[in-house]
Amino acid sequence: MNDVRLFGVLTKDPSIRHAEKEGGYDIARFTLKVEQGAREDGKNYFDNINLVAFRKMAELVEKKLKKGMAVIVGAHIHAGSYTNRDGERVFSQDIVVDKLDIVMDTGLENMEPEAMQAMPEVTEGYMFSENEY
Repeated sequence: MNDVRLFGVLTKDPSIRHAEKEGGYDIARFTLKVEQGAREDGKNYFDNINLVAFRKMAELVEKKLKKGMAVIVGAHIHAGSYTNRDGERVFSQDIVVDKLDIVMDTGLENMEPEAMQAMPEVTEGYMFSENEY
């Protein structure tokens, strides 16, 4: 099963571009700051996870998301390869957004750690999905 679920905060506004070669669809890229847990010293640490959205989901990301928003993302990992300008084969892995739910539009700066841990486990019922949008 290829299923990724993340809860985090956007580190900056999404970047959007229009792919001219690939049929002319939109591509959105953004980064989520995702909590990984506490270290031995008791302080929490985070990972910055890069995500990509295509077509209608990219349009949605562009319209709805901005820096500081807390979101839950349903995604899958896509492994691929391409030939770069120097003729070298490059392998890549992208986390591709399939579903999206905006938890808080003001971010988590003022949310207590206990409240973050109490966030419900999301298994279905995302607010936005590429199939529905």
